[in-house]
Amino acid sequence: MHDVMAARHRAVLERLEAELSGGRALQGIPAVKEALAEGRVETLLLAADRSGDPVLFASRRDPRALGTEPAALGGDTAAFSAPAAPLLLRSAVLGGASFTEILPPMRCTDGVAALLRY
Repeated sequence: MHDVMAARHRAVLERLEAELSGGRALQGIPAVKEALAEGRVETLLLAADRSGDPVLFASRRDPRALGTEPAALGGDTAAFSAPAAPLLLRSAVLGGASFTEILPPMRCTDGVAALLRY
């Protein structure tokens, strides 16, 4: 079981590397949060070290929408803030995306990347 999981994880990371240069993957919080809001993310990838995570804002009304400030959510009075990783995961799960971890030596901007559906 461990070997199968490790092989699958390696395949996802190899695909990420290839797709980043081909335009079917993104990295960095700004690009990934937009793709999540549009439902374009197939797989969300997060680095294990989230110590430098910024705060994002999310909506209870539209759980896929994320912003760097409350105004980005269109004046939603039910907006709330939290560290980026749990909000990115929330948006991914509600958008039907899978999740995997970015392991060293691979690095991505902000420790965040996404493989895209389209």
